[in-house]
Amino acid sequence: MGEKFWLLKERKQEYLFDSKEALKVSLILLVIGIFLGQPGNLIVFAIPNMEEGFRLGFPPLITMLGGILLGPLWGMVLGGVLDFAAVFLWHGIENYVLIFGLLVMLRGFLAGFIFNHMFSKFNWTSLIAAILGPYIITTAIGFPIALNWVYGVPIWESIYIRLTVQALVTPIYVLISYFIVKGIKESRKVRDLNKKMEKLLKVDELTGLATRRHFTEFLEKMVSLSHRQERPLSLIMGDFDEFKKVNDTFGHLVGDRVLTAGGEIFRSEIRYEDMAGRIGGEEFAIVLPGIDLSGACNVAERIRGRVKSLKLDPLKEPISVTLGVAQLKSEENAKDLLESADKALYQGKKEGKNIVVKEN
Repeated sequence: MGEKFWLLKERKQEYLFDSKEALKVSLILLVIGIFLGQPGNLIVFAIPNMEEGFRLGFPPLITMLGGILLGPLWGMVLGGVLDFAAVFLWHGIENYVLIFGLLVMLRGFLAGFIFNHMFSKFNWTSLIAAILGPYIITTAIGFPIALNWVYGVPIWESIYIRLTVQALVTPIYVLISYFIVKGIKESRKVRDLNKKMEKLLKVDELTGLATRRHFTEFLEKMVSLSHRQERPLSLIMGDFDEFKKVNDTFGHLVGDRVLTAGGEIFRSEIRYEDMAGRIGGEEFAIVLPGIDLSGACNVAERIRGRVKSLKLDPLKEPISVTLGVAQLKSEENAKDLLESADKALYQGKKEGKNIVVKEN
């Protein structure tokens, strides 16, 4: 989208929501803000020595929360839409004044900028600054000036009223915001942890291949689909040759490097609809939907050749891999297919390794 707005180049805190989530949260905040902007939901404060009290609503808090949770640009847009919608619904479009809308937008932008770009972590200080700063700049300074310009309201009297009310409501705003932001952050931590755990159950951390459990589940689905659609399905099983010798001679770190490099080769040689999985220490398998035995052997040969050409220090001899290939038969299930490919692999080990053997 070109160069970023200069104020937004450095972000010290990660936003809590991505773009899609931000849109949903914005709509929720907008609905809440419009409801709270209804005149019947305003709180009226009696100001000493003043004939008329001051009406306070919670839309300012909604706007600042939008900036804090979603970032300055989202906060600015939310504030502008919220102000326009609330005036249109509750007071009539003829009462909308652009300068007030711009001040509301500024409030949302400043709250988001202060919280996300001036502080590196969420705490009381960052939240107080993100609420108090924009609130004073817009409500206690900007609005009195705008009111004087549009309606002739005395500036100093307006500033006095608003500062008095701010002294009462800012602690309430901060407390509400603190528990909302804290609750969201805690729920995000739990969600992120669940995602990480779910990924660990599906992806082998070392090789980047599917775990045995995830691979087996996928294979069973593909076997069922293959039988229904009467399409070919092939399976490759592979095992690194002399892998124990590598571990014993050079250590497990070197052995891990071999597995990592192998995982990259396996992933690069398969299609999007295929799946490669690590099903044992140095054993892997690849399921190839829609590929017959001949095509699977070609894939296996490419993998064997690329593994053979690997050069990893401090290994002095080339790495090799033996692969067994099998195609699903009409009467077979996933377990049968695994056994057929495993038998072909075992035969390859007996015949001298570093070869591709297809089922008999």
